[in-house]
Amino acid sequence: MSTNKQRAELSQRQVIEILFRDRAARAYTFTVLGALAMVFVVMFLNGSDIGGILVILFGSAALVLRWTAAPPFLLLIIAYFQLWPLGIPDFGSENPFQVRETHFLVADMALVMAVLVYLRAQYRVFGFIHQIVPFDAVFRRKGDVPTRRPSSHIRPDEIAWLVGITGGIVLIGQGVWWLVNALEFVPMEDFPLRWSDPKSLSTYRRNPPPGEFRAGQNRFFVLLGSLFFGMLLLRLVFGYWRLRMMAAVEGAMMLTDTSWAESHRERVRVEKWRIWGRLRDAELAKQAERDRRQAERKAEKVREQKAEKERERMAKRARRD
Repeated sequence: MSTNKQRAELSQRQVIEILFRDRAARAYTFTVLGALAMVFVVMFLNGSDIGGILVILFGSAALVLRWTAAPPFLLLIIAYFQLWPLGIPDFGSENPFQVRETHFLVADMALVMAVLVYLRAQYRVFGFIHQIVPFDAVFRRKGDVPTRRPSSHIRPDEIAWLVGITGGIVLIGQGVWWLVNALEFVPMEDFPLRWSDPKSLSTYRRNPPPGEFRAGQNRFFVLLGSLFFGMLLLRLVFGYWRLRMMAAVEGAMMLTDTSWAESHRERVRVEKWRIWGRLRDAELAKQAERDRRQAERKAEKVREQKAEKERERMAKRARRD
């Protein structure tokens, strides 16, 4: 495909040709369709056949018609039918053990992995047929053309890496969810966390005793603490790794920037004094130059007056003679 053709606006026929005839881009097309099919199977097994059909139809239309806003709406559809598989809201009683027993279930892991694969593959397909980077301006100006990713840049192992990384993310997420439900937040004790009893209903009481929280509150505090300390640990690890991999020139630049950040107020104040001093000296020099010129003009005027008087005196003498 030529560069001019890549930069021009694609017609619907060209989009279909890229999706189903380009060998490199076709792999992502089948990945999107396969992920939608897996979502349909899982939702059908959960008793939500209507939701599965909606997902298939809506996702396929978004793929072919380049609906960039479709993936978030598709997530809303999946979440809705996960709560109410029949499509009719039911706010009846819920099993208090249901949340704690939903970790490492094959159906849930397959659904989450299929959704993640769909999202990653769908947005990469948008990079081929719609746009991969935003325009320079906030609003598209006249003459701006979208920049798309050439299908020749697709590596042969991209799909394998996409699926493998997605599977790892799902396993990590399931492990975090299990840990969050297996811990309780007890701020009144020396160590604020303890292992919870999975068969105890004490955490589901309407009015728990002081110092204890319900299951949802425990999950919130444990997630909040995990995010805070996890981000702190990652910041320390990757910050140290970045310092270890830094070159000498980059280190000197960072030290200079750190020194400026710590002392820029004092340096700005000193620089202001220096600028004020230079401006004052320049003004004094200008004033001295003006005074010198004025003195020269006065001296020249005095000399002219003396010369005029001398001429008058000489003229009077000449008349007397």
